[in-house]
Amino acid sequence: MTDTNDATIQNRSEIAFVIDAKDTNPNGDPLTADNEPRIDPVTGQCVVTDVRLKRYLRDQLVEDDHVVLIANPNDEVLTRKEMYDAVESEMGVSTDEAEPEELLEAFVKTAADVRYFGATISLDTDLAEDLPNQFEGPVQFNHGRSYHEVARNTESKQLATVIANEDDDGGKKDQGTFATDNRISYGVIGFGGRINDNAAKDTHLTEDDVERLDTLCWRALKNQTVTRSKAGQQPRLYIRVEYKQDGFEIGRLNDRIGVDSDLPEDEIRGTDDFNLDVSELVTTLADNDARIDTVHITADSAVTFALPDGETGDREALYTVLNDILGAEAVDAYDVYERYVN
Repeated sequence: MTDTNDATIQNRSEIAFVIDAKDTNPNGDPLTADNEPRIDPVTGQCVVTDVRLKRYLRDQLVEDDHVVLIANPNDEVLTRKEMYDAVESEMGVSTDEAEPEELLEAFVKTAADVRYFGATISLDTDLAEDLPNQFEGPVQFNHGRSYHEVARNTESKQLATVIANEDDDGGKKDQGTFATDNRISYGVIGFGGRINDNAAKDTHLTEDDVERLDTLCWRALKNQTVTRSKAGQQPRLYIRVEYKQDGFEIGRLNDRIGVDSDLPEDEIRGTDDFNLDVSELVTTLADNDARIDTVHITADSAVTFALPDGETGDREALYTVLNDILGAEAVDAYDVYERYVN
């Protein structure tokens, strides 16, 4: 459980999180016949919703032994009331005896995903009666979008599944059906996020929570993309820009990143086929250095970066450039697995 004795965060942050997806369906659209990948019909870019990313993060919180309000329906089908009851059982206070402020504090201390993403309290339970109708989540992500047009796999196959049905005598019989396997060949996908210091006051989001997020995103993509349709995704770059306490933010950091390749966009198939272009992002950070407290960053060793002035280099080159323009004291370059603390 998280200790919320630490002060609520005071500084605003923005996040750029870049992943890639190879021979996978990063976010199927259930409104299509075969759960097809979400593709922008105009640009051909792959789209991944913020809800899909938050599901990975919630599942990783559970794996890290934290309690979440919005449980994974694939693990155990819970009614909305059962979700509240599960959190209430972990809170350590009685809804019959505790004061409303004590219940509120215990609730956000217990439900880790509420501290991050907020919640709408839409059920009449003993616990919900003493909570606000809505918690505005201080951590929000935009839809992820690939930095290039993606190709759909042309080798989609018919997948045989077996469903047990009752026969005329009331017994069980197996019946086969078919579903089309839809995937993209490859996509470099960027998410933008923000951590709002004002909304953090309502959910009591702490500095410890934010530092946990700096490893949570990376580990969630490593650990939670385990189903057949989701395997093949990897985190490649995570940047959290923490601003000084004046309500300032640059905005949409992920839009200042791109891919630089000699190939047609839909022929990119891996990290060897492009440089991840962070030159505009680096220049923008330099232009706003007086308003930046710290840049927290981790990058994958497989990626080559396009840097300002036509330079390219690995992650260490990127860290060096940031140190040069912002000062070493303002750059927190870290290894996820050395940094991670539950």
